[in-house]
Amino acid sequence: MYVNGLKTSLIINNMRKEFANYLFHEMKTNSKIMLITADIGYGILDKLRIEFPDRILNVGSSEMLMIGIAVGLSYDGYIPICYTISSFLLYRPFEMIRNYVNHECLNIKLVGSGRDKDYIHDGITHWMEDDVKIITTCFDNIQIYKPDTFTETDFRSFMDCSEPCYLNLKRNV
Repeated sequence: MYVNGLKTSLIINNMRKEFANYLFHEMKTNSKIMLITADIGYGILDKLRIEFPDRILNVGSSEMLMIGIAVGLSYDGYIPICYTISSFLLYRPFEMIRNYVNHECLNIKLVGSGRDKDYIHDGITHWMEDDVKIITTCFDNIQIYKPDTFTETDFRSFMDCSEPCYLNLKRNV
């Protein structure tokens, strides 16, 4: 498929691919980073799965489990990164994020894929139009990162934050 004469694969997933690339290099130098996904990231995360098979876990469509595992890992001194579609990341495990991640102010990194109606073809369950509103009104200890472009400086700031953080990545750039 081509858009404006460019092959689609060159423009789709750019922000997510950059995140995966930066994360790969970060995981090479920091053995405390654990990546937990909820049924997403196929292809983009392959390099990480091959290099760090014991530090990546796909829990399937179990977002509450993903957050629960992250809480336990955080208490044990790890830096868990939870990665899935933005709406599933914030809506499904809302109570656990509120009670543990936010209230306990744990160093858990929440990474949501998709902004606004990036997943329009999948319907309203996949849309994320109010993530900033949810976090600012319900989760006062979670730092928000929602860049228009994703750079190494953005990644560094996100990873260096010792408080809970939410990073929203555009699906299509």
